[in-house]
Amino acid sequence: MNLQQKIARHTGMQPRRVGSALVAIATIAAILASLPTLAADAPAPNIATPLVVGIANFGPHPALARTIAGFKQQMEKDGYVEGKTVRYAYSDANFTPSLIPQSLAQILSQHPAVILTITTPVAQAAVRNVNDTSIPLVFSQITDPVKAGIVPDWQHGGARITGTSSATNYNAVLAFAKQVFPKAKTFGVLYNAGEVNDVAAIASLKEAADKAGLTMVANSVDSTVDVPQRTGTMRGVDFFYAIGSNLVQSSLPAVASVTDRMHIPILSAEHELIRKGDIIAVAYAPSYESQGAHAADLAVQMLHGTRPAALPTYSAVPSDYVALINRRKLKELGLPLPPSLEQCNCFVN
Repeated sequence: MNLQQKIARHTGMQPRRVGSALVAIATIAAILASLPTLAADAPAPNIATPLVVGIANFGPHPALARTIAGFKQQMEKDGYVEGKTVRYAYSDANFTPSLIPQSLAQILSQHPAVILTITTPVAQAAVRNVNDTSIPLVFSQITDPVKAGIVPDWQHGGARITGTSSATNYNAVLAFAKQVFPKAKTFGVLYNAGEVNDVAAIASLKEAADKAGLTMVANSVDSTVDVPQRTGTMRGVDFFYAIGSNLVQSSLPAVASVTDRMHIPILSAEHELIRKGDIIAVAYAPSYESQGAHAADLAVQMLHGTRPAALPTYSAVPSDYVALINRRKLKELGLPLPPSLEQCNCFVN
């Protein structure tokens, strides 16, 4: 009895089917034998791992999003392409200071090569809480990093951090204000006396006002509830200047409800609201994209081995500034547009 007959006898299969099965098994065995042998310890395919760049933000906000966009665009220009050579690990604290350490911990768990920190409290927390000193930090959206204790002076970065300042050149701002409001003699400003950035801004603005021959009327506010009443005390000023203060900028609709009745235009240190409606007459400030782009330049230098201490804080130059003018708002307030600005490419309507 041959093998085929023995299998048929024990399995109950027809001899013809047993033969077909044996042929199939032999064919599969031949195919497997022809394949190259893979060693159990063969190395994994060599797939490049993208560099991780952390982005620690204070909270979701259109202006801060523009800073991040400028950062990413410049990183791409420098060869760090998102999804290919770089991956971003983003986290924010939803504008809650107590959540900043947790936000940073989420980024650190992804082993970043460098971390972008946005706003003063985030940068301060990063210096305190990022224990791995081999990870360089770069900041943006900080008015005065020296007074905030982040860097030792304007000429040097810290031992592990440097970045870009959002400090405004108030001489340039008031020169532009006099161009838009040529008859102006006085201007009003609100600030939060409990915020170090606001206090620094008011001191610098006062110096610039004296140089420009303008009188500054400054009132402090502790909360948004105070804004309408404090704004109302500025009757008679020629324009209201909204500094880049979180409290002031978030209160501009309340400011406008008062200044509109007094036919006082608002000049803003931020661009967002003038793009959205008719609250702001004029905006003049460094673009958020440019601040993010310069932060990326510094980050790339640190990734290439430059020590943060050797990189001074970047401050905006005239080419970083962008002017926006709301013609409809000026007309509503009964203010003419100066002839020197009629041809500028700066109108939102």
